[in-house]
Amino acid sequence: MWEIRTIYEIIGQIDAFLYEGNGTVSALDGYIDYMLTPCLLFAGVLMLIFVSIKVFTYFTNPSSNMDPYILVKPILILVALTFYKPLVELLLFEPSEFITKIIEEAGLIATNTETINNFDDICNNFLTNFSDTVDETEINNIFDLIQLFPLFEIIHFFIQIVALVVVGYIMMRQIIMKALYFILGVLVLPLALIPGNFEALKKWFLGFLGVLLWIPLLRIFQTILLLIHKAPTQAFGQSLFELVLQIIMIVFILQVPKYANFLVSSGSEAGEGLGSVFSSATSLYYLKNSINPITNRKQ
Repeated sequence: MWEIRTIYEIIGQIDAFLYEGNGTVSALDGYIDYMLTPCLLFAGVLMLIFVSIKVFTYFTNPSSNMDPYILVKPILILVALTFYKPLVELLLFEPSEFITKIIEEAGLIATNTETINNFDDICNNFLTNFSDTVDETEINNIFDLIQLFPLFEIIHFFIQIVALVVVGYIMMRQIIMKALYFILGVLVLPLALIPGNFEALKKWFLGFLGVLLWIPLLRIFQTILLLIHKAPTQAFGQSLFELVLQIIMIVFILQVPKYANFLVSSGSEAGEGLGSVFSSATSLYYLKNSINPITNRKQ
């Protein structure tokens, strides 16, 4: 059976390949590099239109006030697009990695564990704890009972499988969501130049940050459950609670995205923050093709 540490290693390999690729596949680095040039041109066109409308409005109505910082936002957007990958690394990836490192080190101290690999091994043993041999006269805990009755053993084995699958699911989902936000950021920046759509940039940033915080929160859950696992209780009671904690861990891991959003001010579920981005793109499509968004027919 897969171990938690094995899942972390596999997910890490997929994550590294997804962004860096190899000698023949450029992966997301090449994807973003290709998108940046047309998105810069698109942002430049939007900036020109935006500034032209402001200037034209001012000359047709000189009594109106023209914002002296009219070019600040467009220029910042263009600079952000030019240095997109370094900025994402500096403002999002590095802070989340720093938070993860702090939480992991705190977890090692709290559980009196030497390395993160040992921490993962304890988590794995916690999820896959079976007694090797059991005699009917040596039933000391619930795992001994499980070994004697195949039905209970099947139930426990099913819980193990579900727990490990859930851990893999939440980590794989994070990788996919992280890649999606990474790509859409190139589109969000120029679309933020549309009047009234700057909020999309804020939602993208907070949504991206929320997704990056999934792994730190997963570590927090693991630390709390391991501390409960280490609590001094009677043998049978401890083993019984281990089964209960396995079920609790499955439920709480599925709630990681929800709790991650408590740490960002948007408070929306991961992925919902992209709604305004898709809405803006849809509006541009309807406008370009003269399509009525209600009837979905050309006007």
